[in-house]
Amino acid sequence: MAPAMSRPWSGRVKSMIMGVEALAGVDFSAWDQPDTHAEPREFLESWYRYQRHEFIRKLRDLSPEQLVTWAIPPVELSVLGLVRHMTQMEQHYVTWGLRGGDSSLAYGDEDYAGGSIETVEGDLRLYLMEAKNADRAIEQMPSLDSEGRGHGRNLRAVLVKMVDEYAIHAGQAHMLRFAALGDVIR
Repeated sequence: MAPAMSRPWSGRVKSMIMGVEALAGVDFSAWDQPDTHAEPREFLESWYRYQRHEFIRKLRDLSPEQLVTWAIPPVELSVLGLVRHMTQMEQHYVTWGLRGGDSSLAYGDEDYAGGSIETVEGDLRLYLMEAKNADRAIEQMPSLDSEGRGHGRNLRAVLVKMVDEYAIHAGQAHMLRFAALGDVIR
């Protein structure tokens, strides 16, 4: 299983050079894919963490300006817009969905197209916080069949949904990243 958040020196330096302080301690290293022989819960949770990590890796090397750039006109979508969307997915689908409580969305309908250079740090910090909240909500679920107190879906359905969300949006972020950088940097 890959580490939840290690702090390699190279990731910290690169993020600080690009001017994105919120990403200073983020692990941008490549992880191996999860063990295909793991028990069902470990398997789904591992794929969820792996896909989330792959999404986060798309933030590396990007300046605040590149994070907010709608790099593929006429599409009104930026890497930051995807971060804001995934913040809402983590909060609504996982944290609220499993724990219940407040179901308000941080950005409402302004997730994809919203955000600016002025909101980059706050948006990234909120995303990383919601990811931690989601992890805690998952840990509290006794089994894959346990139903969430918010939306009533079981943990299995939530994990499959989030693996799908991250796979889709990591692919989009990958292309937007290349376009914003003006180069294919893997």
